[in-house]
Amino acid sequence: CDSLALLNGRGTISNGNEPNRSNTNNNGNTCNDGNSGNYHGDESIDQITVTAGDIESGVPVPSGDFITEGGRAYVTVKLWCWGSGASDTADIYLTQDASSPDWQLLNSITCPGGGAQTIVQAFDVPKGTNQSIRVNFRWGGSASTCSPGSYDDHDDLIFTVKENPNLTPPPTPAPTQPPTPVPTPVPTPMPTDANDGPPPSPGGVASYDEVLGAPKCSFAPSCDSGILLNGRANINNGVEPNQPNTLNTCTDGPAGSYHSDESIDRIVVTRASGGDGDLTEGDEVTITATIWCWGTGSNDRIDFYYASDASNPVWTQIGPRKTCPGGGAQTMTASFTLPPGSLQAVRANLMYGSSDAGVNKCVTGSYDDTDDLVISVKPNTASIASISEAAVRPSKHDDVQGAIEFSAKDAEADFLMKELHELNTGGVKPDDGSDGGKGKGKKGKGK
Repeated sequence: CDSLALLNGRGTISNGNEPNRSNTNNNGNTCNDGNSGNYHGDESIDQITVTAGDIESGVPVPSGDFITEGGRAYVTVKLWCWGSGASDTADIYLTQDASSPDWQLLNSITCPGGGAQTIVQAFDVPKGTNQSIRVNFRWGGSASTCSPGSYDDHDDLIFTVKENPNLTPPPTPAPTQPPTPVPTPVPTPMPTDANDGPPPSPGGVASYDEVLGAPKCSFAPSCDSGILLNGRANINNGVEPNQPNTLNTCTDGPAGSYHSDESIDRIVVTRASGGDGDLTEGDEVTITATIWCWGTGSNDRIDFYYASDASNPVWTQIGPRKTCPGGGAQTMTASFTLPPGSLQAVRANLMYGSSDAGVNKCVTGSYDDTDDLVISVKPNTASIASISEAAVRPSKHDDVQGAIEFSAKDAEADFLMKELHELNTGGVKPDDGSDGGKGKGKKGKGK
C-alpha cells in the first residue's frame, strides 16, 4: 500500500501545501500539521508505504505476497529532515482497527541525516482487516501520536490486511509509552548504488539490472520501480541511483535542484482490469509516472513509449505528448496493450519545453529526464494465434501454390499488427527523428 504523492508536503507551508491535509484519521482525533517553514527546507513527511516482507541485515526484502494477519510487514517513510537531521524524530504507530484507532508505538527513529531521508520499520501484523499506520514527525519533543510543534507533520496510511482464520491469538503489540526509552539504532538508508543494493526483488518490485542498465521486474501482476528512478542525474539533493536508467544510455540533463526542477521519481505498470495473474501478452496496462514539474507545470511535457523487446528496443510512442497539469508533484498516465514479447519495456521522457525526441526517443535538454522500466510478460498463445500463424511459415517463393496459400495470412497479420499499433499510439505516427527544419535554440528558465 503506497501513498504516492498524496502526503507530499506539510500543512500550508510555502511551495509545499499538503493535498487533503491533514491526512489523519477522522475516526480518531484529527491532528493538524504545523504551518511554519518552507517545503524541503524544513520538516515534512512526503510518502508512506506498507509492504509485506521483512528487514534483513538492514535492507527491506518484500515477500511478494499479501499483507496478512500474523505475517510480517514493514513501513517505509520518506522524510525531509531539517539541518543535520539530529533534532528530527519520526514516531511510527500502528492500529489494528482504523475505524476505532488505538495507536501502538512501533518505534521512534531519529533522522539519519539532513534533507531527503528514508527510514524503515518492520512489524508483526496483528489481527484485523482494516489497519493503519501513523507517522508523527517532530522537531524535538517526545514521542506522541499528535505533537503540537509548528514544524511537526502527522500523516496516516490505512491499508487492507488479508484475513488469516488460523490466527489465534493475535500478536501482542508493543506498549504505547515504554517506561524507559530504549536507544534506537540509526536505520540503514535505502541503497542507491547497484553494488551495495539488495538481492534481486520478487515480482512486482523492480531491482536494478546491470546488463540492461535499468530497473527490471520479474513476472507479477504489476511492476513498480520503487525508489530506483527517484531524482535526476546529479542534481542537488536528488542524485538518481544508477543513472541514467535507460536501455540505450540516454543522458539526463544536469541542471537545477531536486523537487524544484523536473524529475521522474517513479514508474508503475499495472493491468487495467486488475487481478492477481502475471502480466500477459494482450493485457491492457496503464503506466503511472510520478513526476516533479517546475513552476506551474505549463512549460513541462511528457512522452510515453513502449518497446516489445527490451534487449533490442524499438520505441513506439503511446498517444500524444502531454503537458503537466500543475506544478510540483504530479501523477500522469498512459495506457496500451502489451504486444508479443517476453521482456518488454516502457519509457517516460519528461522535458522542459517541447524537445525533439530523435531517433533514440531521448530528450537532451538541461532539465530533461528519461527513465525506462523493464517488465516480464507471459505469453498468451490464444490471443495472438492469428499473428503467430502468419509469422511462422515457409518461404512464399517455394512455389506458386505457397504464394497463394499464405497471401491471405500476410494480409491478416498486417491488419492485426496495424490495429495493435494504432491502439497503443492513439494514431501518432512514428517519429523519424526529424525536427522539421526547426532549430533547437538554447532554453533557459530565467529563474
